Amino acid sequence: MSEIKERIARILERIESLRPQHDCRLMAVSKGQSWERIQAAMDAGVSLFGENRVQECGQKWLVRPHQVELRMIGRLQRNKVKSAIQVFSGIDTIDRETLADTLDRQLADQFSVMIEVNAGEENTKTGMLPAVVREFLETAERWPRLRFDGILAMLPEARDLSLAETKRIRRLMQETAELWRICKSEGWPWAPLDELSMGMTSDFEWALEAGATIVRIGQGIFGPRQ
Repeated sequence: MSEIKERIARILERIESLRPQHDCRLMAVSKGQSWERIQAAMDAGVSLFGENRVQECGQKWLVRPHQVELRMIGRLQRNKVKSAIQVFSGIDTIDRETLADTLDRQLADQFSVMIEVNAGEENTKTGMLPAVVREFLETAERWPRLRFDGILAMLPEARDLSLAETKRIRRLMQETAELWRICKSEGWPWAPLDELSMGMTSDFEWALEAGATIVRIGQGIFGPRQ
């Protein structure tokens, strides 16, 4: 457990050393991790966690400390919406109108969500294509119980270690950040879009430089998945 605390300390130090002009929060991606390892991350100061599966999360997070924010970062099936809103603080993977419809019908009060964007337009990844995000947000007032608090970016994995590939990933990050800023500037009351969740263990420094306000770290905190 001490290794988890040491890794978190190094990540936070690295974020601080980059001296971003904006606040950035560390999300611990705790899919597949035991409660003891999650507790170690909380003891190290992490208060934001991301999980991928509704059932696993519901069984593991039987009691969530009041200061901890727990968000869904995996694809959500419509038949699990009711369970998801009972477990999570927010859903970060809104990628289609039918999911938004189902969520809005199940809710009694406003609920935090994010739009998932398929930044690399990959067939193997979920998320909206960048070209349709603004149009989607323009009409999102039809779901009065959804508050669109940000964008979650799904980036492609680097194909190799070449300079060209590095430039490609960083360009996609910059383009996604620009899309986020443009949408945020529209000032839609139902979409404050305060957050840009982007970057993982291998590329969070690039994401932070592009403007990410949340970086999602799993392996960098908990080590290789068992």
